[in-house]
Amino acid sequence: MTPPSIPLTRKPFEEQVVSQCAGCGCGCGYVLYKAQGKPIDLYGHPADPKGMGSLCSKGITLLQEVAQNPLRLLGFYLWQGQELLNISQEQAKELIKEHLKGKVAIVLDRHLSSLEEYLLARQLGDVFVDAPVLGYNPSEVFFNQWQNYMLIIGWEAEPVFSEVMSMRYLVDAVEKSAHLVCVSSRYATLCAKAKRQVLLNPIKQLSFMNSLLEPEHTDPLVVELKKAMHLVKTLLLVCTDLLASPFRNQVLSILYRLKRRFGVDYSFVGDLMPLPAKELRDLVDSIEDYDSFVFFGNPLVQLPQEVRERIKEKFSVHFTLFPNLTSQYSTLVVGSANFSERDFIAYRNSFGRVYFCPQAIKKPEGAVVPYAFLGEVFGIEVKVEEFLKVEPGFEGTPLKLPSLEEEPASGRLKEGIVLYTSNGLVDELGHWNPWTHNMEKHQRAYMSEKTARKLGVKSKLTLRGREFEVVITPNVAEDVIYVPLSFEEFQPFDPGHSVGSFAKEPYYRFEVLE
Repeated sequence: MTPPSIPLTRKPFEEQVVSQCAGCGCGCGYVLYKAQGKPIDLYGHPADPKGMGSLCSKGITLLQEVAQNPLRLLGFYLWQGQELLNISQEQAKELIKEHLKGKVAIVLDRHLSSLEEYLLARQLGDVFVDAPVLGYNPSEVFFNQWQNYMLIIGWEAEPVFSEVMSMRYLVDAVEKSAHLVCVSSRYATLCAKAKRQVLLNPIKQLSFMNSLLEPEHTDPLVVELKKAMHLVKTLLLVCTDLLASPFRNQVLSILYRLKRRFGVDYSFVGDLMPLPAKELRDLVDSIEDYDSFVFFGNPLVQLPQEVRERIKEKFSVHFTLFPNLTSQYSTLVVGSANFSERDFIAYRNSFGRVYFCPQAIKKPEGAVVPYAFLGEVFGIEVKVEEFLKVEPGFEGTPLKLPSLEEEPASGRLKEGIVLYTSNGLVDELGHWNPWTHNMEKHQRAYMSEKTARKLGVKSKLTLRGREFEVVITPNVAEDVIYVPLSFEEFQPFDPGHSVGSFAKEPYYRFEVLE
C-alpha cells in the first residue's frame, strides 16, 4: 500500500496518503493528496486489484464531502427537554460513567464501528447491529473473481445499490460470454445486463428457486438452468436483504441444497454482519430488558415508533456524523470520527474480508474515536491482535468462518402484496450531501400498473398514516411496492419517512401487507 511512483494529480501537493475506503465491502484503495494538511485531490489506487484505480460516488462522498460538510455534528450535546445543550467532553464522560449502567445494549453500524468498537461493545454489554447476521462464510468467491464463471444467477442482488465496485466484475463476466440470469423484484442495473430476467415478488422467487431442485419441471428456463448448472461453473449471488426477512431460513435452505445438488458457488451481496451479534428484531423483542443504550450511525430508523419512544425514556449515547433521527431520541449525542479520520478496521461486509484502512484525514476537533473515548471512561483496553491478526494490504484478511449449513424452513408463507424497503442509488448518509442527494431526491412508492389497480391507488399511497407519491413502472414486479429505505424525517434536503414510521416490522426489508 504505497503511493504510485508517478503522482495521479496535476495539482501541487505536500503529502500523499494511501488507504482503503470503508464505505462498502469492496474496500477500494485510494490515494489522497493533501496540501497544508487538507485534502485537495482524490484518486482510486491503480495497484488495487479490486477497485483497479476507480472510486464510486458513495466512496468519494464519504471520503471528500463528509470532512467539509457544514452540517457535520461535532462536539458533545445533551438533551434537556426540547433543548439541546452543548457540553464539555469531561461533562460527557461523567454523564456516561454515571448513567450508562445496568444491562446495556450497543447497536453498531457499518461506517463508524471499527473492529475495536465491536470488541469494546462485547465487554460493555449485548452487541446488536442494523444488518442481518450470518454465522457462516458469507462468500465462497471474492468478488474480483466473479468474471470467471460461465453461469451467474443473481437472486435479488443489485451490487450498484450496495457494493458498487463489484459490479464491474459482472460486466466483465458478461463481456466474456457468461450467461447472466437475474431473479429480482425490481428491474435495475443487474437485470439490464442480464440475458434473462425473471421479475417476481419475493414469495414467488422462492418458488422459482425451489423449482431448480425439483426432479421434473415444465418451465423452459428452469430446465435450461438445471442443465447448465450440471455442465458449467455456476455462481449464485444472493442479496443480503433476503436474510432480513421472515423467509430467511427458506433462502438459506434453498442455497444449501443448490450447492449440494449442483456444486454451485455463492456470494452474498450487501451489508452483512459476519461476527456474532444480535439483530434489531431481537432488540425490539427485548427492549424492556435494557437499562441504557449506545447507538452508532442511525439505527433507530429501523425501529418502530413505539420502541423509539421507550428508548427516549432511558439513558442513551449516540455516536454520529450528523444530527439524524437517532440523535432526536438519544440522551447524549457525540460527534464521531469518520472512518477516514482514524485507523479503521472494516469487517462488516458480505465478502468475509477484514480491511485495515489507515487514517488519511486529520480528525476534526469535537470528533471522538468511540472505542478510545469509551475505553477511557470505563478503563477498558481493546487488543485487536488477541482477536484477529489483520494484515495490511488491498486484498484484506479473510475471516475463518464455518461452512454454510441447512437451516430448518417450515410453515407456509403468507402471500399478498409485498412491501420492499431497501436502498437505491443513495444510502442514508448520502442524503446529507447535496451532490449525492440529487441522484435520488424524493422518496416515492414504486409499483406496477397491476399492483396499483389491485390497491385502487393512482397518485398517492398511504402506509400506516404516511403518504407517498406513487410511480407506476414496469420495472417493479407485480404484487411488490418498493419504497427507498434511505430517507427519514430529519434529513436536511427533501426529508421523507423513516421505515419505522410506516412498516409494521421495519427491521425486515420485506413485509407482506395485510
